[in-house]
Amino acid sequence: MSVYLIIKSETSLVNKQDFEDWYNNEHLKEAKKDFGAISAKRGWVKNSDYHIAIYEFENIKIAEKILKSKKLNLLIKKFDNKWNNKVSRTRELVDIIQDF
Repeated sequence: MSVYLIIKSETSLVNKQDFEDWYNNEHLKEAKKDFGAISAKRGWVKNSDYHIAIYEFENIKIAEKILKSKKLNLLIKKFDNKWNNKVSRTRELVDIIQDF
């Protein structure tokens, strides 16, 4: 079963369109590649300033390794520099146990 890394970003302190453009044109592709993710998806929580990115991995071991990786730390630094530490984020792993 797949495992998903879900990143929730609170964007109320930055320009939402600038964030949208950057994520669309640069960040999602870069993160998917650096993580070696099977897939990468993103969207907005309706009527809010919350952006969600979802990265799919083959198993929990791979996903946990990504959370401890230098690549993630570099992406975090790049993200924080781009948005002047104005976008707070949470990261959660979801291990799918049933799919039908």
